[in-house]
Amino acid sequence: MDMDMPAVFSTSTQITVLFTGWTTSTTTQYVFTLAFLFLLAIFNRFLGALKFQLERSWLRDTSIPSTMLLAPVSRWQNIRKAKLSPLPDYTRVHGDENPEETFPVSNNYNETRNISMSNLQRDVPRSWASSKCLLPSWKASGTWSLRKDGTRALLECVRALIGYFLMLSVMTFNVGVFVAVLFGVLVGELLLGRFS
Repeated sequence: MDMDMPAVFSTSTQITVLFTGWTTSTTTQYVFTLAFLFLLAIFNRFLGALKFQLERSWLRDTSIPSTMLLAPVSRWQNIRKAKLSPLPDYTRVHGDENPEETFPVSNNYNETRNISMSNLQRDVPRSWASSKCLLPSWKASGTWSLRKDGTRALLECVRALIGYFLMLSVMTFNVGVFVAVLFGVLVGELLLGRFS
């Protein structure tokens, strides 16, 4: 089986995109292929914004407040002296070996919880114990439902399919295809980036 995959960019208008049935033999077919890839890249960005807006509306409908999508709190309000240090709160400086010292679980001001190092088991390796203290616990945004989680999964699957399709199209190493996909991503982000 002789595969002829290009390794350098070309400017030919005769390309094969993904399968032999999609071969552009005329300039008109080539231009329509570029326009399709351009619109597909914008549509992929639209699906990302749609998914974000759906999740935002679902979070608004639930009674569980979400700190992930709220406006960030100004860092200059209630700033602690330790925050002025270039080191994170959880960084241990050599010589600070106090076992009663507490560490934050989250950097979020509203959800900061402290865990005492003396409460951890002494036989647990120190690296594992410290990483467990620093990772926040996972919380679901709501209960599982086929409507919400099915829609979320379907949108992500379609976005992955389109993304892989665009990636394989760019791998034709055609300059026009490369520019059309990149320009589609740029225009899609310019138009829809503020919605996600």
